[in-house]
Order: sequence, then structure tokens, then C-alpha cells
Amino acid sequence: MSLSQPFLKILTEQLPIANPSGIELIQPLWNDYGYCVRCTLKDGDKVVVKIVTLPDSLSSHPKGWSTKTSHRRKIRSFDVEMSFYQLFSTHPSLPPLPRPHKLTKLENGWLFALSDLAEEGYTQTTGHLTVTQSYCVLDWLARFHAVFFNQHGTQLWEQGSYWHLNTRQDELTKTQNPVLKAAANTFDNLLATCPYQTVIHGDAKVANFCFSPDFMSCAAVDFQYTGRAPGIVDVAYFLGSALHEEDQLNYWEDCLQRYFATLKDALPTTLNPLALESKWRELYPIACADFHRFLSGWSPEHAKINQHLIEQTAEALKLIE
Repeated sequence: MSLSQPFLKILTEQLPIANPSGIELIQPLWNDYGYCVRCTLKDGDKVVVKIVTLPDSLSSHPKGWSTKTSHRRKIRSFDVEMSFYQLFSTHPSLPPLPRPHKLTKLENGWLFALSDLAEEGYTQTTGHLTVTQSYCVLDWLARFHAVFFNQHGTQLWEQGSYWHLNTRQDELTKTQNPVLKAAANTFDNLLATCPYQTVIHGDAKVANFCFSPDFMSCAAVDFQYTGRAPGIVDVAYFLGSALHEEDQLNYWEDCLQRYFATLKDALPTTLNPLALESKWRELYPIACADFHRFLSGWSPEHAKINQHLIEQTAEALKLIE
């Protein structure tokens, strides 16, 4: 797939590209909202550019969710991502992520020119990880959550994660599981009112991480759904995206142990890490059940609805009885 002329025109108008014919297409954005490309600037810097232009009409969603509501959510997500890179991405204690080179609000979209993580050694992507390989992402999440612990995340999502209930009422109406539908508000309230909040990534699937060749370190991309929430929300979603079902069933507690050990070391010494850990561990099944609630309306046959998710949902339902 080659870059279309309108996108090429935006690129060359906004950035001093050394060789326009050498622009590398990385991938189109979800549901045809734009492209990610790699290019070299005239000063020799290599950047990855995410160009977003809003479609003239609602495109066809692969699961039938092309609605005005989903379009407004997507617009908000790009505003949030730009706010994240402008206001939050340069904190010196953050784990690896792209550094903003140029951020521009276009007439009908957004342009994010970011440092190329491949140039920093994060050259690998994958669809699945072993348990051991997952530890570097759990470390990344712990350090990210520690940096923003107890912050409100002004100009980000008031509630982080792309599936939170307030923005997924259409999916809730389609939920065929009456128990999950009835419990939806309770799950959401438990997460939103937890006394220990941070800023979460919000879409911490394995596809949004780039890895070193030995898979011992990683960097994250895609901050469209970053906002305030308990950190365990990112952890629950990540494990469901990265580990095979058997590993989720057998090693989820080991993974939580790794996450909380790193979090304890990264948090300010004035905090009581044991109290935070206790509360967030209690919310692990709630976070899983909340994601299950979303999937049951959005894609009830989704592969992520596996035995681990079902077991954790059952535990969450017991907790709220």
C-alpha cells in the first residue's frame, strides 16, 4: 500500500523531509483515519509520523460500530493524545516512549511527528509474549503509573481506557448477558471511586509496545485513551492481550507480583504501597469483568473471552453480591 497524494502533500508541507520518495508506510490507522509512516528529515533525524484526517463520511467498521458516537470518541482520542505528548510526555522519570518532534492540529485532523523508537533499539513487535517476556511491559506500566500516581491528568480522559462505560453505552445496550449488563454500573463505579488513582495508558495491548531484540525492555506508543484510573486496569487488559490462555490461567498471580514489586520501588516513599497494592489486587477481577462487559456487547465471540476472563468475572460477581 502506498501513501495517497493528499497525505503526502500534508507531510511535505509540515515537515522538511529529506527524500519524499523514501517515505516508508508503516501501517494505516484503525478504520481508515490516516497513516503511520517513517521518514528522514533534512537534518538527519528519523521520525515516525502519525497523520490523521477525518473522513468525509462514516466509514464501515469491521464489527459494525461506525456511528456518530464512535466518531466523536475517536476525535476526542486524538485531542487527548496530542495533550499527552504536549503536557505529559517529557517527565524525566517516564519509561521509554516516543519524544514529540512536532505536534500540529490540522484543519481536518492532526499530525504527530515523533522520535523513531527503532532508532533507539526498540525494533521488535509481536502479537504474543511469554510470561518472562511480559515482565518488561509490567515494569513499564508500573513505572508509568508511579510517575502519575494521584494526578488528575488534566486534558486527558476523565476516565482512562477505551472501553469505559460512559463512552460505551451503545455496546451496553447490545449486551446479551443480563448479569453483566446489570453489574455494569457497579463495576464502573468501583473503578472510578477507588481512592488510589493514577494516569493509565488506556490501551495497553501488546501491539502498542515495541521491544528490544531480546525482549528484555520495551517502549509504548498510542496514547489516545490515556486518563485517570486505577493502574490495575492497564495490567488486566495487557495480560489478556499478550499471554496465551494457559499462561493467563497459570501465571496471572506471578505477573501481578512482578508488577507490584516494580511499582513499590517506583512510588514515592511517602506512600503506603501495601495499602495501594491491596486495593488494586481487589480490583483485578473487577477490571477483568469490566472489560468482559464491554466485549460482551461489542464482540461477544471475541477470543479474549477465554477461561481466565470468565473465571475473573465470576470472582468479580461474587465480590459485588
